Amino acid sequence: MIRRSFAVFAVSLALLVTGCPAETPSAPAPAATTPATPTGTSAATPATGSGTHVSTGEWCAPHGVPEAVCTRCNASLIDSYKAKKDWCAEHTMPESQCIACNPEVEAKWKAMAPAAQ
Repeated sequence: MIRRSFAVFAVSLALLVTGCPAETPSAPAPAATTPATPTGTSAATPATGSGTHVSTGEWCAPHGVPEAVCTRCNASLIDSYKAKKDWCAEHTMPESQCIACNPEVEAKWKAMAPAAQ
């Protein structure tokens, strides 16, 4: 009985430590390795500043925007979007990225996506 309880405990602990691989929007994001909004760009403009394709390494494939502006991966960017009044409270993302409220922005992000995704 004790061995079975220990085994259940060990498995539970292992699952707790490794976490769930699914995306959790409430999880804290890792610190940004590049500036959130480089000088001379707006929060809606990616760090590349080119307005054209970004490289695969600079692209957030799960969310369809450049990594430099992805608030779902980098929660530290949220306050800057809110300060600029570029925030969709209903969908918890920048209004400039909210395809549900602004379907026209989808074409912008798709045009910037790396060719091979």
